[in-house]
Amino acid sequence: MNSFLQYLFALFPPSLVAAALVWLLRGEYRNRLQWGISAASCGSVVAFAFLAAPWAFTSYYLRYVSLALFALALLYTSRRTRFADTARQWSMLRVSLSLLSLLLFVLLDLLAIAAFQQPGKPLNLSFPLASGSYYVLQGGSSPITNPFHAAGGTTLAFDIVKLNAIGNRARGIAPQSLAAYEIFGERLRSPCAGTVSFVQDGVQDHPPGTPDAEHPAGNHLVLKCGDTDVLLAHLKRGTIAVKAGQVVSAGEVVGSVGNSGNTLEPHLHISATMGSAERGLTFENRRLSVNSVVVR
Repeated sequence: MNSFLQYLFALFPPSLVAAALVWLLRGEYRNRLQWGISAASCGSVVAFAFLAAPWAFTSYYLRYVSLALFALALLYTSRRTRFADTARQWSMLRVSLSLLSLLLFVLLDLLAIAAFQQPGKPLNLSFPLASGSYYVLQGGSSPITNPFHAAGGTTLAFDIVKLNAIGNRARGIAPQSLAAYEIFGERLRSPCAGTVSFVQDGVQDHPPGTPDAEHPAGNHLVLKCGDTDVLLAHLKRGTIAVKAGQVVSAGEVVGSVGNSGNTLEPHLHISATMGSAERGLTFENRRLSVNSVVVR
C-alpha cells in the first residue's frame, strides 16, 4: 500500500506542470489581458511545482525542464494569439478560475520561498554526509515544504536523500531493495563537536514501504551540540560507532544511514531541540528547504 505513496509523489510534480501547460495552451485569447491572466496563473502553478513539489522521485532535473516547457508555451501562445482591442469571447468562468488559481498559488509560492527562513537563531552545523549530491526531500519552516513533519509537530526537521546521476534518489520510483536507494549505507558524520547523549541501536531495517510505527526514530543517536540536542535518525542497524557519553568531533563517522523506524524509504532525518523547543538549522551557513541540493 505504501508503495502507492511513492508513485503518487512521483506523479504529482509533472502532473501539476502538465495541467498548467494544458490550461495555457488550450485557451483562446482575444486580448492581452486575457492572455496575461492565464499566463500568470499557469506560471504560479509551475513555480509552485518548481519550488515545493518532490522531484527526486523521478528526476531533480525535471524541475528545470518544467521551466523550459513553460517558457516555450508562453512563446507559442503569445505568437498564436491575435491581440485585439476588445474583449470578444471573454469567458468569465475561465477568467474567474485563472484569478482564483493565481491568488492561491502565489500565496503558496510565497510560503515556499519563506520556508528558507528559520525562526530565531538557527544552529549552524557541518553537513553530515560527504560523498555525492544530497537532496532535501522535506525541510524548511513551512508546512508547504515540510508537510509530514509539520503534521507530526516537528516543523523544522529535515529529511535528506542522495541523488544518482539522473537526479533520482533510487533506481526507480519504488524499488523493493534497500540497496537500490542511493543513501542506504551511506556513512554518517557528526555535524558538530559535542557529546553523544543517547544511542539506540538494534532496530531492524525494514523493507521499503513498510514503516515501523512502534519505533518512530528507529536506530538513532542524539548529540549535545552546545546547548542544543541534535537528533540523527533512521540509521542502519549495527552501524552506530559511538556510545553515550563519548565526545565526538565534527566530521567524525558516527554510523550509517539505514531504513529503521517510521520511514517509507531510506533517508536521514535530522532535527534539533533546545530545551523543549525546536530549533532551526543551517548547514555551513546555508539555509536549506525542500529541493535544495548539497554537493560534496
